[in-house]
Amino acid sequence: MAADYDPPIFIEEAPEWVPVEIGSGWYLRGDVSYDLGSRVYDFELFGEDVSHRRFGGSVGVGYHFTDNFRADATLAYIGGDKYYYDDGLDLFSAQHEVWSGLVNGYFDIATVMGVTPYVGAGIGATYSKHNILVDSPTLGAFEDWSDRQYNFAYALMAGASYKVSENVSIDMGYQFLHTPGMQYLNTDTFSVEEGVKHHQIRVGLRYDLW
Repeated sequence: MAADYDPPIFIEEAPEWVPVEIGSGWYLRGDVSYDLGSRVYDFELFGEDVSHRRFGGSVGVGYHFTDNFRADATLAYIGGDKYYYDDGLDLFSAQHEVWSGLVNGYFDIATVMGVTPYVGAGIGATYSKHNILVDSPTLGAFEDWSDRQYNFAYALMAGASYKVSENVSIDMGYQFLHTPGMQYLNTDTFSVEEGVKHHQIRVGLRYDLW
């Protein structure tokens, strides 16, 4: 008589569920900037000087690819120049503003006592607008002129960041922004020239979306 035999039952364990970190590696950034360079328009007319908007700002989103390499895309207001004269009879005004959109890459060199120096470079484009209005019965002149330009731009950066919490870092650095093809009126020679450079000091925050 054969003995009853029940084969062992094997239950395959389900794989362990691991939550996906959707925000891992991504960060947001915001900066304020100050332009140290010479201005595109700098002149005096009828006793009035050109006022310069040297302060700017930017926002962006980025990603940490490795512990040392990260990249981000930024939109920035660089600054501008403004002239305005109105004596009740004659009106002269001029305005110039610049924005930029860049894709940047950075190499974080090392972290020493919480400070991480870095170098970087970026490419993209600038958008600039120029508006000039002359309404002068005295001179018998009226001119309302505007120009919009989109040009290739590149940037070089260097700076350092300091981590103040698990997700927040303070970023301080320098940016050289060059737009080789941007045209402007040289008010000394009254000729159209090309190439505008900006030397900016930037201070901002980075927030890691861990």
